Amino acid sequence: MLNESMIELGAELYSKGEALDELIRLQKRGGMIEHPKALKREVIERENRGNTAAGCRIAICDVMHSGSVKTAVSAVTIKDGVDYGAPDRRRVKLIFMITGKSDSDEHIRVKAQLQKLLSDPTFTAQLCAAQDQKAFLALFDQKENRHVKQPPR
Repeated sequence: MLNESMIELGAELYSKGEALDELIRLQKRGGMIEHPKALKREVIERENRGNTAAGCRIAICDVMHSGSVKTAVSAVTIKDGVDYGAPDRRRVKLIFMITGKSDSDEHIRVKAQLQKLLSDPTFTAQLCAAQDQKAFLALFDQKENRHVKQPPR
């Protein structure tokens, strides 16, 4: 769902709109959507229903999109952060976009798992400091493996 082609690190973006446009571009680059303009309309509608900033410098935009190939996640870290209208009024530095097919609720499960992982401020700081996409993905692998219970020996 999240792969190297759908991650941008240390982006120099200056607004929430630019950040959302970048996440849509990453979805297109990853081959997860065909019509970026349609997704943009749906993202704007989603943000108008309620800001997706979670606080702690994080935002997770989730959109049901009929043009999605499958549930997918794109991510961007922003060098200086952007004003995203976060409840804690802090600039957002880490933004995820989850797109899911409109006939599936898989994106809801993905969002819940992502929120659980991102509740650890050390983990989010490590993601923001990742030097490349491989390191970013490796952090997720490590974190997810720690949450999996090992069978008794």
